Amino acid sequence: MDDPQDLINQGNQCFNRGEYQRAIAFYQEAVTRARENGDTGNELVALSWLPVAWGNIPDGEKEIEAATHLLARARELGNKNYETQAALRLAEALRGLDLRGRWRELKPLLLEGLETARQLGDHWWEVYHLKTLGGCAVRMGEEEQGLAWLQEALNAIRPGMEKEHYFRYEVNRSLSRLMRQRGDYAEAVRYAEMAVDEARQHGNPNFVANAQLTLGRAERARGELAEALRLVEEVLPQARQMGWKGNEQVAEYLRGELLREMGHPDQAESAARRALELARELKFKEEEVECLLSLGQVLLALKRREEAQEILQQARRLSQERDYADHFSKAEELLAQE
Repeated sequence: MDDPQDLINQGNQCFNRGEYQRAIAFYQEAVTRARENGDTGNELVALSWLPVAWGNIPDGEKEIEAATHLLARARELGNKNYETQAALRLAEALRGLDLRGRWRELKPLLLEGLETARQLGDHWWEVYHLKTLGGCAVRMGEEEQGLAWLQEALNAIRPGMEKEHYFRYEVNRSLSRLMRQRGDYAEAVRYAEMAVDEARQHGNPNFVANAQLTLGRAERARGELAEALRLVEEVLPQARQMGWKGNEQVAEYLRGELLREMGHPDQAESAARRALELARELKFKEEEVECLLSLGQVLLALKRREEAQEILQQARRLSQERDYADHFSKAEELLAQE
């Protein structure tokens, strides 16, 4: 059981089942064993899996710590490939915590990684960088550029390549978001359904749940609230049981929004509060503000004016500090309803 390669394989099996904490324990053990044996190859492999596993829970601080450790070790060993990987993992961690606040510094980092992947002739990492750049650009409202990168990623995915279905799932999720932003809700649903299908073929249940939440968002945008709620309520117990806090946070947020929109603010309150609690625990900056706005609206619907005002003032203050003009004006508009 002490063979680093065996430990990595066991970690990967847990990872593919969405059992991230167990996977982390195997990877950490593999790092220790590989170092004892002077096996730098397996040491780097195990180190490279740690930020990925932390990122899927997600725990942004642990992800940054693991990526920084990988970067230091790759530099020590003069391994350019793993240095590039570490830089990408750092970028992913920062994206998760605060994409809007960090995009100016993340974009050049990711473009540099894309260039390095192309210079090394590493097709797999090229696709990875393209789908990441495309997804971020769409979220930042750089829609034309985002679409171009996502198209490029799709064209570069070769049938039978490693994690082919994972890549298609990621790209289709981003395309669904793009269509939602553009108001083309039928297309948003179509891309989300494709993302669910690709995630199922890839097999990791965490990714399937994630794709279902993307579909839930698209169905909500299309006005199919009951269907959106069904999808969300299917994901929630699984996310709680498996410790997928990111998915739990999104699901609770959507559940609160949907129940309020369906005229059940009394049922929406606990979901909205749990979503906010998770956003804060995970240190998600924009999601925290979105959750405050969501909870504020629930409290307004419940005619609890003073509580609503307090929550919406928090949303307004944080929006101003973090430079979220859209959320700031939403908070202003809701406060004016007093």
